[in-house]
Amino acid sequence: MVASLDGKVIAYLEARMVSEMGALITRHGGVPCAAPVLQEVYATDAPEVAALVDDLCAGKLDVVVLQTGVGTRALFEAAANRGVEQELFAALGRTTVVARSPKPAAVLRKNKVRIDLMPPEPFTSEDLVVAIQDMDLKQKEVAVQAYGGPNNLLTRTLNERGANVREVSLYTWGLPEDQSPVLQLVDKLVAGEIAAVAFTSQPQVGNLVTIAAHAGSEEVLRQALNSESVVVASVGPVCTRRLREEKIKVDVEPEHPHMGNLVIALAEYFQTNESEPGVKPG
Repeated sequence: MVASLDGKVIAYLEARMVSEMGALITRHGGVPCAAPVLQEVYATDAPEVAALVDDLCAGKLDVVVLQTGVGTRALFEAAANRGVEQELFAALGRTTVVARSPKPAAVLRKNKVRIDLMPPEPFTSEDLVVAIQDMDLKQKEVAVQAYGGPNNLLTRTLNERGANVREVSLYTWGLPEDQSPVLQLVDKLVAGEIAAVAFTSQPQVGNLVTIAAHAGSEEVLRQALNSESVVVASVGPVCTRRLREEKIKVDVEPEHPHMGNLVIALAEYFQTNESEPGVKPG
């Protein structure tokens, strides 16, 4: 028998795939409560992004590591803005392309760009470092798309292997213009109206805390998330690590890091636990 969320209110912070996440929750018997905490801000006009596009097109890079779908789209948009999108696609065909996870891989495949390497699940930096261990990187020019701040493990490993590394931020996650849904979520958490909060990417963690702090509600947010009456669900190890850095407990993490698996794992968690907070009143 497939586990059901059984009418429980599930809050989620996803910004780009709001409707898809809501549909997953509904399909599994839950009541979705969207509170997007992120807004993509492409850095297409930044000098370092322009230099990355130009150097890729000129064949000056040997390896490019793309860590997110958003970053991959931002790279392609930066090239389009400079009128060299087709040149970039052609150049990537002559470059070793590493995709950290299925999200950048999907964008690359959509644009018919060959993928030379992708690590196994759960697609952490550690998995990526293991995946590249057999690559000849000595004196290679390597560009790494930054993801959520500097990736010290990856860049250190590449440098130790003799590569010349540049890490480039292709976008940032800004705060949403309309923060009222997030503030309403905090109120609902405090009122006991939310059964679970689902985190689907690690930048969501910091932005949620920042928005609450600006409103003077950081402490009540932390208390609510760490209470027994709210279940905190994380999509995977990278997100879990960020939550724990913020001293926020994690109750649910699926074996495979995907949104659909996260919702299923959440339903299974509730099925095996008797407490039923946040059930939508009839």
